[in-house]
Amino acid sequence: MKNSERIFAAANEVIPNGVSSPMRTFSLVGGSPIILESAKGSKIIDVDGREYTDFLSGFGAIYLGHSRTEISNAVSEQLDKGLVVGLSTEIEQQLAKKIVDSTSAIDKLRFVVSGSEAVMTALRIARAYTNRKLFLKFVGSYHGHADALLAQPEGNEGVATKGTTNGVAEHNVLLCEYNNSEQLREIFETHGDQIAAVIVEPFATNMGFVKPQQGFHQNIRQLCNDYGSLFIFDEVVTGFRFRFGGVSELLDVDPDLTTFGKIIGGGAPVGAYGGKEKFMKLVEIGNKVFQSGTFAGNPITMSAGNAALDIMAQPGFYEKMDAKGKLLESEIKTHFAKFDIPFHFTRFGALSGIAFRRSEADMKSYSDVKQQEYDVFKNTHLVMREKGYLMAPSLEEPIFLTDAHSEEDIKGFAKALAETIAEQLQKHF
Repeated sequence: MKNSERIFAAANEVIPNGVSSPMRTFSLVGGSPIILESAKGSKIIDVDGREYTDFLSGFGAIYLGHSRTEISNAVSEQLDKGLVVGLSTEIEQQLAKKIVDSTSAIDKLRFVVSGSEAVMTALRIARAYTNRKLFLKFVGSYHGHADALLAQPEGNEGVATKGTTNGVAEHNVLLCEYNNSEQLREIFETHGDQIAAVIVEPFATNMGFVKPQQGFHQNIRQLCNDYGSLFIFDEVVTGFRFRFGGVSELLDVDPDLTTFGKIIGGGAPVGAYGGKEKFMKLVEIGNKVFQSGTFAGNPITMSAGNAALDIMAQPGFYEKMDAKGKLLESEIKTHFAKFDIPFHFTRFGALSGIAFRRSEADMKSYSDVKQQEYDVFKNTHLVMREKGYLMAPSLEEPIFLTDAHSEEDIKGFAKALAETIAEQLQKHF
């Protein structure tokens, strides 16, 4: 028995499914779960000694490569000063200032421990500010695992998100198709005076990779203005990925509240929510919204986050990441053409996705996402692992490039991916 199989079997004795987060079972793509031994740069090594070039990248939390020296040194230095002190630190203020100064939509910000917590608190602020209960989210989007964020209103069984809340929160949630401004307008015309907030990802990154249509976010902004609702931009994945700060400025959008996670922690657990002063005042002591956390703003995460943002603030960093994205796009399109693969590649900066469906058009909604050939992806994923490349174990996750990916990594991945998809398509048809 392999070490990974032995450890996973033992884990199943004490942990449901043997994992602390469902994706780690690899149940959507098959094969045994990877049990990590170590990670450095673009490579990870499992407990059986197999090396993979990593395009999962911690589901997007790793943006500078694994075990980046500057981050490791900052964390190591902090370890000697204390893991958790339950008090404020100067490095917490320093990281907050970097984030606030990066994005004009934010006057103040607070740290939590995960993106789920950040979104949960932002919704609570919206409800408190508007004194309304309803919030609107988009079909197929994922904003964390709190009850309200997983709620699936009655009559929408065909567009299930994830999990169940046993009806606890469904009556407070409205669903709209992503990129469907007309449907959004109709919902506001019916429920607008009851909607506390609309929450949306700038790019839908839990549907693979779906870009917003021209004017989509601006329409949301205008409807929120017209009906007195708050506009929440969930930048847990996109924050600091395309520029130093939120992507809202690149998209010419001015949200009321913004949530962050992943990249700003430099690989350590983190979340943050921020926004205009008049909304953030609600979490001040004695005001309407209570939020606290023993590990919020913990020194280890703050030291890692400061080190990460210092690297990303260097001139040319985002141009370099965009160049990596362009290289991946060029290589994949070249190899797809060579093998006559009918799938469509889409990209923004260093974030990209492949629609496993026979269309040259960008996917616009979750209905498009569900038209993909999931079996082809599943078998592709298994073979790519055998070839030493790790992708996200779900077709509904993007391809995450990091600063550590070399030209050789990217070219090798693109060639192996195209060859594998071509083989799978031949087997299926």
